[in-house]
Amino acid sequence: MCGRTACNLKCETYCKATSYKDLKDTLYRQPEWHNEMNDNFEFKQSNNIAPTDVTPILVSGEEFVGYPSRILTPMVWGMIPPGIRIENVTTSKLYSEPLTKGRRCIIVCEGFYEWKTTEGPGKKKPYFIYMPQKNGVSIYDTNAWESAQWSEQYGWCGPSLLQLAGIYNKWKSSNGEDVYSYSVITMESSKTFSQLHHRIPAVLENEQLIEDWLDTRRVSASQAISMLRPTDNLTWYEVSSTVNNSRNKSVDCNKPISKIVNKSSTFMTSWLSGKNKKSDNNDNDQMRKKAKN
Repeated sequence: MCGRTACNLKCETYCKATSYKDLKDTLYRQPEWHNEMNDNFEFKQSNNIAPTDVTPILVSGEEFVGYPSRILTPMVWGMIPPGIRIENVTTSKLYSEPLTKGRRCIIVCEGFYEWKTTEGPGKKKPYFIYMPQKNGVSIYDTNAWESAQWSEQYGWCGPSLLQLAGIYNKWKSSNGEDVYSYSVITMESSKTFSQLHHRIPAVLENEQLIEDWLDTRRVSASQAISMLRPTDNLTWYEVSSTVNNSRNKSVDCNKPISKIVNKSSTFMTSWLSGKNKKSDNNDNDQMRKKAKN
């Protein structure tokens, strides 16, 4: 259902990774990063993003701030509830108004988490879900993202972000400041993904879907909703239960269990190694004393 995501990159990296070619352009361009006031809500990098946190959101600049290009801007996750069922999006009082006003957005992230029920009720294992990557690319390796190349000619040459369809709205905080928040659209899972969960976020798998979702002047709300389909183009692996608590912001949250170093085991191994070394030294000392005698 997508109740937790990973957004642990720098703002400029998200700009590069969401670069695109305009229909009139021959070169790639990056969305500009716009820091809205948002009543002091700021994006903070984390591999364990939860509702009420702030994340990078891709929107049409033309619709958002009158800017003639796509922009990335931080928004609060959650229009209560933080996920929208596609079955209700056109009839819900909460979501139908921003939808008809053209407030469509794209949630960008490295991936999201889902919990699979195993061995009966109450026992769940967390998994990290993401877009398929090129051979040898580790989705959890921040350096693979930050060191990736970008150029106007070839665009982004790094790992692939996950881009999810969403809706945003604007409301007033208790301080009278404008606050922008969003929700993720979800739907019934594909046959492949249903082994993890019966709901899945609406994934925008290619540039055409991204362009159509953002272009609210050319593509109507009903047309945009009708083009969303559950995807089979996802991959996943099991992660540590550390992610279960949203307050845990460890860099290990989205790593495969096999890649997480067990600190207690490492400490014990180091302690035993030191103890054995000390024992060996004592044995050698005893042998030298006997030799002298």
